[in-house]
Amino acid sequence: MRIAIDARLWGEPRSGIGRYTRALVDALVRQAPTDDWVLYLDRSARDLPRGAQTRVLPWPQRLIWTFWAASRDLRRRPVDLFHGVTGFELPWGGPCRLVTTVHDLVPLRLPALTPWRHRWAVRLLLPGALRRATRVIAVSEATRREVLERYRIPAGRVAVVPEAADPRFAPAPPADRARVRARYGLVGVYVLFVGLLEPKKNLGTLFRAVARLREAGGFRTATLAIAGAPGWGLPDLAAEAARLGVGDVVRLLGPVPDEDLPALYGEALAFVFPSLWEGFGLPVLEAMAAGAPVIATCRGAVPEVAGDAALLVEPEAGPLADALARLLDDAGLRERLREAGLRRARAFSWERAAAETLAVYRAALG
Repeated sequence: MRIAIDARLWGEPRSGIGRYTRALVDALVRQAPTDDWVLYLDRSARDLPRGAQTRVLPWPQRLIWTFWAASRDLRRRPVDLFHGVTGFELPWGGPCRLVTTVHDLVPLRLPALTPWRHRWAVRLLLPGALRRATRVIAVSEATRREVLERYRIPAGRVAVVPEAADPRFAPAPPADRARVRARYGLVGVYVLFVGLLEPKKNLGTLFRAVARLREAGGFRTATLAIAGAPGWGLPDLAAEAARLGVGDVVRLLGPVPDEDLPALYGEALAFVFPSLWEGFGLPVLEAMAAGAPVIATCRGAVPEVAGDAALLVEPEAGPLADALARLLDDAGLRERLREAGLRRARAFSWERAAAETLAVYRAALG
């Protein structure tokens, strides 16, 4: 097979789709080294897998790339199949079979909590890409159900291929944990959130949950550590925490490099993920793989990712506060969740994702 993949987000590790692309392509090339792999980029990139070819189409406007540049190049240099990893590629035609990945439909489900550009792209481009695609990959059953509910495409064309945590997410040795604690100035017990800082992550509700605990006499010696890059549309988190009376216990760590995350997760008394909706919820899996007990909300794909290895609650202050209180007070529960999370994380791997993706390619070409 000669497979082309949209790899424009390869060098953007803070992008969820960028992480997906990099991990999947690495696993695909390892599993099928005799196939021809062609990576489409809009600028040069580093650490590309050995054996993959690259085609750099340097268009400053990504919509021009999507509508015109890639399709024109594919006519000039044909491939058997093109894999669009954003859900928007080649929406109005192309010279080869198309497989497209859909990560979530949050811009349609929660339009007020997503940027207008994302809403516009989903409404304008995704329907055409889905009609054009010979096969569609959904990263979760929740996303597959929503695709089939909203778009008139045959159920047999949509396959679920789950994501996975990178292998680096594993329990970190004590020296790494001590180094990361010192680097971020974390003393004593802390509860951790990791993710892009954007409205759907529901951090204001998490702050209100901590405020409830403090009013009830809890969370006096703990810290709430928030790790993540700023997204869009979020108020000043420090000011929000101060307004809710928890400014003294909230620590904003900013973006944290991947090499520090396993130790940061593993040292946390708990990882809490209050998101309103996720198409997959990769931080939940990363936290489990690194050995953190997990509290997460029962929305979107998070329950199918977490299984019975997390405390799943509604994304409201009361249930979040109750779950935090349980974990703060119950060391036995923390240990049971930690062990269950490690087992759960082992059920997902990029090797499995690559094998299932290759099966989708073969079905598309068959």
